This record gives sequence, structure tokens and C-alpha cells, in this order.
Amino acid sequence: MLVSRIEEGTVIDHIPDWRADTVSRVLRLDRLAKMQADVSVVILQNVTSKRLGRKDIIKIDRWHVDESDADILSLVFPGITVNYIDEGKVSKYTPRVPDAIEGRLRCPELNCISNTEREPVTTRFATLKKERMLQCQYCDALFDFDKVPDHVRT
Repeated sequence: MLVSRIEEGTVIDHIPDWRADTVSRVLRLDRLAKMQADVSVVILQNVTSKRLGRKDIIKIDRWHVDESDADILSLVFPGITVNYIDEGKVSKYTPRVPDAIEGRLRCPELNCISNTEREPVTTRFATLKKERMLQCQYCDALFDFDKVPDHVRT
């Protein structure tokens, strides 16, 4: 299988096998087509890996994933790595669990003030790292790191 090398962009590596669709949803890659027409995305699934046995890889040509978005990915997939490529040179970024997440997730509690249209508030979640949970700063609702893809704002 041949996939061309990219000179400018991002490679997300060490995604557990058959889970690239979740990464794509968290990063909202479907929005790229509307934002930038010259961006290319290649998703490789179930690729052989020495470290994981099998893995997925996402290559994004001409677009850099924000570090804050990569950090959100680390909640769901702690082992992922992000490689930024600039002029053919690779710099590795190891995502880390953020202390807080603002504006990217929706609260699971339907009655939370952050879910009401008439109250334009930005969602804020504190990260409870030991418990692997997120806590809404408005209503104290809790949800598991694994549920992050279900609560990504589109």
C-alpha cells in the first residue's frame, strides 16, 4: 500500500484499530471540506504495528490539528501521537489530558444552562484525571472520557 509523503500537515498515529472514525468525529474532519478545499485526508485502518499489533493512521495534507484538539483526543485514546510536518521536517507532539476544556463539548445534562439557546454561555468542563471523568462547571454533571466523542460540538 503506497501513500505519498506529505510536506506540510499532520499525521495522527497509534490510533487503536478500526477507531479512526471516532478520531475524525472528534476533530470534525468533515468540516475541512467546507473550510479549505485543498486539504486532503487519508485514513489507513487496521495497519500492522509493532507496538499495537494493529492500528489506524490519519494523514492530513496541508492542515495542522490544533494541540488543544489533540489533547481532547488523548482523553479517549491515551496512546495516540501527533506528528506535525513543516517543509518535510517532522516534529512530534504527545497529547496530554488538559486540565479544562472550554467550548468544544456539549453537556450531557439536557437542563444545563449551557444547553439553552437563550443563554449564550460557553461550556466549561474540569478534568478529573484520576477518575477519568469530565465535570461540567455549570451543573456538575459528570461523564466518562470514553463518552467524549458523543458530546463533541458540531
